[in-house]
Amino acid sequence: MKKQIKRIIISNTGKIRDTILSIPSFFMAKKMYPDAEIIVLANKSNYEIARNLPYINRVLIIDDYKKSEIEDKIAYFNADVFIALYTDSFVKKLAKASKAKIKIGPITSISSFFTYRHGVFQKRENALKNEAEYNLDLIKKLNKKLFKDNYELNTKLYLSNSSKIAADTFFKESKIIGNTLIVNPFTGGSNKNLTDEQYITLLKKFKKKNRDVKIIILCDINQEERAYKFIEEIKQDGVYIFPNGGDLLNIAAIINMGDLYLGPITGPTQMAGALKKDVIAIYPEKLSCSKVRWGLLNNDKVVYIIPDENNRNENYKKKNFNSYDEETENIILTELGKHFRFNV
Repeated sequence: MKKQIKRIIISNTGKIRDTILSIPSFFMAKKMYPDAEIIVLANKSNYEIARNLPYINRVLIIDDYKKSEIEDKIAYFNADVFIALYTDSFVKKLAKASKAKIKIGPITSISSFFTYRHGVFQKRENALKNEAEYNLDLIKKLNKKLFKDNYELNTKLYLSNSSKIAADTFFKESKIIGNTLIVNPFTGGSNKNLTDEQYITLLKKFKKKNRDVKIIILCDINQEERAYKFIEEIKQDGVYIFPNGGDLLNIAAIINMGDLYLGPITGPTQMAGALKKDVIAIYPEKLSCSKVRWGLLNNDKVVYIIPDENNRNENYKKKNFNSYDEETENIILTELGKHFRFNV
């Protein structure tokens, strides 16, 4: 079976955090079949992550094609294997269009059972393990023995040269030297988070007692105005914003140059984990968003802050924690102080 497989398509159409947690699967597919061409299907929002992995042969941005065109393109590859790390009606069409003899994906419905004849029954909503481990179960389905014999948990995120230059230029032009805290306070709104005001109060208290620590607020270019309010409200020197309007990996490169990262359950937090940075991660206890399923894999330098821990009254319809209080704030301040060995 190892010699028969010459081309593997892996569909990865999720968000940034999904892509980071797909890296171990990309790596294992190549390690199991080193002579096979590995083709990753990605969105524009996450393709830069896969593009820089040295063992990926080709990344196809599905957003660049009409639905009929992408199906023709997939068929053109004449793949032996199609693996869907995430499935929906669109991905099922791509799997069928591939005409691959081996189709693997999560079995979540009757239609997925007929699409992925080598599928794996998964109930990820039960959050029994990390999302990356669920993905690896799909790779294992190709050949259990080969998987076991070659198993290696590789979560490494590769930075592009251009992103390294962008980060280095930002640090030099901003004259940022010394201890640096990188903060990503924003999410896409799909997960629980602190309010901007709570982040501002937290950082203001920390900066007041630790003036030598520089703080960089990460944001997308469309969040720049919102991020500037942090500088205005904190009102202390040594607070900067990095509004990224370019390569996604620019954010990762900034994180990589910092000493400590603070952020909620989101893509940049997963980046920090993959870069093996020291991380303070703010996660909800809710099962579907928990650290068990979406935690930072293969990084033992992570402290999880769970504001709603053991709180049955948390309102998960709201995007901000109603459980966040002064006690939780002090816990975060204590962890920040421990890292920099300064005042709490």
